[in-house]
Amino acid sequence: MNENEEAQVSSLNNLLQKIINEPSYSLTLISSNEYEDILRNTSSNSPKIKPLSLLILTKLFENVLKDKDSMELFKQNSSKFIIKLLNSTKKQEKLYGYSALESIFQISNDIGSFILLKEGILEDIMDCIEFESEDVQCAITEIISVACSQKDCRALVANHCQKYLTSLMSSKNQKLKTLAATLLAGLFQNMVLDTDSETTIRINAIEGLAYSSLKPAVKETIAYHPTLLKEIFKLVQDSEMTNNSLFYGVAVILTNVTTYKKKLSQSEEQFLKLKKMSGESVNIDLDPIDDDEYVINRTKQVMKSGVIRPLINMSKNSSQAIRQLVAKIFLNLATDQSNRGAIVQQGGVKALIPLATKNTKEVTEFASHALAKIAITMDPNLAFRGERSADLVRPFLSLCQRESELCQFEALMALTNLGSADNDIRFRIYDAKGIPIIENLQFSDNTMIRRAATECLCNMMFCEPVYNMYSDPKTSSNKIKILVALSDVEDFETRRAASGALAILSTSPDVCNMIVDRPRGIEILKDLISEESVEMQHRSAECFKNISKVSKEMSQRLVDAKVHENLNLLIKNCKTEPVVVTAVEALQEIAKYGCLPKNDDVK
Repeated sequence: MNENEEAQVSSLNNLLQKIINEPSYSLTLISSNEYEDILRNTSSNSPKIKPLSLLILTKLFENVLKDKDSMELFKQNSSKFIIKLLNSTKKQEKLYGYSALESIFQISNDIGSFILLKEGILEDIMDCIEFESEDVQCAITEIISVACSQKDCRALVANHCQKYLTSLMSSKNQKLKTLAATLLAGLFQNMVLDTDSETTIRINAIEGLAYSSLKPAVKETIAYHPTLLKEIFKLVQDSEMTNNSLFYGVAVILTNVTTYKKKLSQSEEQFLKLKKMSGESVNIDLDPIDDDEYVINRTKQVMKSGVIRPLINMSKNSSQAIRQLVAKIFLNLATDQSNRGAIVQQGGVKALIPLATKNTKEVTEFASHALAKIAITMDPNLAFRGERSADLVRPFLSLCQRESELCQFEALMALTNLGSADNDIRFRIYDAKGIPIIENLQFSDNTMIRRAATECLCNMMFCEPVYNMYSDPKTSSNKIKILVALSDVEDFETRRAASGALAILSTSPDVCNMIVDRPRGIEILKDLISEESVEMQHRSAECFKNISKVSKEMSQRLVDAKVHENLNLLIKNCKTEPVVVTAVEALQEIAKYGCLPKNDDVK
């Protein structure tokens, strides 16, 4: 410490001892200019001066606490000196004033509120705040934060400070931005929870909370405050359908709380790496509170608080903006598989289907994707009863045509699941010109999309017009060519789906001819019968059985390719009866034409 600081510390220590030993001296000190110096010292950076000043203020308050007149003097003189500092045109004087007011709030909320609530004080502060330096703005914002702990101050702050605090949400000053977000959250949470307040005040508070919910820390606070969520949901349930301000504010809050961090594509990640290597700044929010594990837990908390009923209510609002947010919230909730059953049980699907079929493109995309996620993991007969399943075909086909690979993949899986439960759905897919859309995705560079498209088509082969389409030699040669080629790819599930489609189609002699006419058609089927997978063995044996039925020439081509040897090995080694039976039937068909070598007759 320098000599001046040592002298200040010594003087403050003397004052402290004097008011401890002579409590009556407190009134003399409060009435002197020395009291103003103590208030100024609350902004000191010294590790000794500031704590001593705060201790003196606390002791003064304790000494006057029991006497009404003494307390009034403390209140009035504190107010006089602080307002004098706040009204100064000098930056440093204002900082002294804000620090002193914050300190008074810490000692007594009542006295702090008394000063802040004086007519014109807060209004004057807010009128000039945009022209103040950032450190002054930080000091003011901290004062407002402390003041919000008082109910009497909250309404005043909401009326005069909301616009300013909201503007700070886009500030480049991170401290101001964080302060504003935390303050707005705390202020508006308390106002929402105040059930004695007018509904309009509580709705305005929700609008303010919506802005602050952009901050990750605030998202966590809201999600883990079940009382707050239930009060918000109750407001939605009790409000008229035309209350757009309330619905929009609630929808924004829930969207922010449940939204997952955007996944970067490989090209985007590579681009960012290059930018970092070149020394360029990368403007990406890397707050870990927005990582998937946090979002998943937040969605669980929101689900526990009963979010589905208010979402259903808001989904009926006429505003497309509100409907779009509601659809996005449903999508966010459905992203976690463990939430999907509850969404169905609580009536979410009934709200989602109109959103997916009778709205703007943006609304339908979110709602359709949410329904696709549900359709992937839920029994369609339970999740989508009656005609509702059929209504989903067009939205899911539309998702298949989006650029998002995740949408394509999940829409394909949803269509497969729906179609497997109901032949009418397969006809709907065909009638909606869905086959070319699905076929197009077989050419995707993404293995999972290619697999899902092939699985969906395999399922569609049970639909008579699709079967006929693929069996017509005039139009389907390339289609069979693709299925044969996909039966030879590295991905097991794709091979299984493609060969499954061939097994179904091979009941058509024309398809059998198209398979055998492929340069490696028979060899690919031989490779499948030699796999360890019983599923692959069965599919291949089924194809060979149907091919051998076509004609003596076809049976001979199988024998020339030594297929009979593969079938015999399968019969000898396979323990699965349906596969063995199919292989035996294939050899019997070949034997009927007398094509088997004598020592290979079927026993």
